[in-house]
Amino acid sequence: MFERFTDRARRSIVIAQDAARDMGHPEIKPEHLLLALTEGEGVAAKAMAQSGVDAGALRDKVATRFESRTSAKRLNKVPFSTEAKKALEQSLRAALGLGHNYIGTEHLFLGVEREAEQRRVSLDELLGVSTADVHDRVLQVLAGAKSPTSARSPALQAAMGVAARQAGRGEMTTGHLLAAMVADTESQAAKALLALGASADAVSNALAQVPLAGTSDAAEPVHSVAIRVGETTTVISDPDVVAALRELNAAELRDIIKKAVGPPGPDQAVS
Repeated sequence: MFERFTDRARRSIVIAQDAARDMGHPEIKPEHLLLALTEGEGVAAKAMAQSGVDAGALRDKVATRFESRTSAKRLNKVPFSTEAKKALEQSLRAALGLGHNYIGTEHLFLGVEREAEQRRVSLDELLGVSTADVHDRVLQVLAGAKSPTSARSPALQAAMGVAARQAGRGEMTTGHLLAAMVADTESQAAKALLALGASADAVSNALAQVPLAGTSDAAEPVHSVAIRVGETTTVISDPDVVAALRELNAAELRDIIKKAVGPPGPDQAVS
């Protein structure tokens, strides 16, 4: 997985490990990842700063959240906790869900957020701000990021931010973007559509009548993946898991299965 990480994301992992070691914590927890994401110029750091996250206060909370052990401060390599591993897995899912083939600091934040949600743990008290606000700002920063070869007008940047918020944790579609563009009655798109007799309300009503299924915006049909270990075959149909598995090569998949169930015996095979 780490080969997909951007330099900033990899740096965050190093910072998280250093923070855990310095605090005497024997494992890297999602909280250490969260703390690491406040540093640097990554998307997550920008979003957290915009939301008002106090990095110093966050560090103090993380430091006292787990028992400090002197022996842990001498660890050469601090291992990831089960929760941190799940957060990293969720970061991959977040990246795939956004159509990205890399894992950046933004995906790491979304991964930590998703893992906490699965445990029904709120990060609000730890962050000192609304986690949902940081989430929204991460998407806004992504939507407003300029391509190195193509700049975006202020209206388009604003529309993409609105569309991302409307999509929430789902995929942003052309429908979201069109609705956001016509909502700005002063935008070029809105004025052109109005000249054709299509008001913002008319466009929104028309979009509501068009189901996503059958359009090019619809996600590809979910296909299952069958994994056979010995005489046991497991069929996986969860779309996020299937997408993540299809991104792995055979060696990576075997490594994951070995860690989960142990190495296959002499009469077992992984296919």
